[in-house]
Amino acid sequence: MMVVMSSAANEIGMAPARGRPVVANEQAEEELSAIKGERVVLPKNAVVHGSPTTCPACGSSRVMRGCDPDQTVDREAIHPLVWHPTQWMADSFISQACNAGWIEPDEAEAITWVRPYWLVTTA
Repeated sequence: MMVVMSSAANEIGMAPARGRPVVANEQAEEELSAIKGERVVLPKNAVVHGSPTTCPACGSSRVMRGCDPDQTVDREAIHPLVWHPTQWMADSFISQACNAGWIEPDEAEAITWVRPYWLVTTA
């Protein structure tokens, strides 16, 4: 069940809990090493979670991380339900299809999404 509310010009909704898959450390090290351009070794007890595969607002598979270089909105202009100082890099995601943004918890818990993910003010 999805609940949708309107807050000023931002649409805010709730989506059911889903959790993120755990990624093998070897696979995570490979991917991180490719991004960084040098070998990355994770601690043996590190737990790495994968990205969500669909947007909780529209269901699109066109999902990117909030820290992706293609995301051009300044952090100060991003809705506080989407941007969190300690969760931004790992847990914030954006739908390229509908401009919804959300923080995706590692464990299964309800997701709050905001569309558009940037603050919209009414004149």
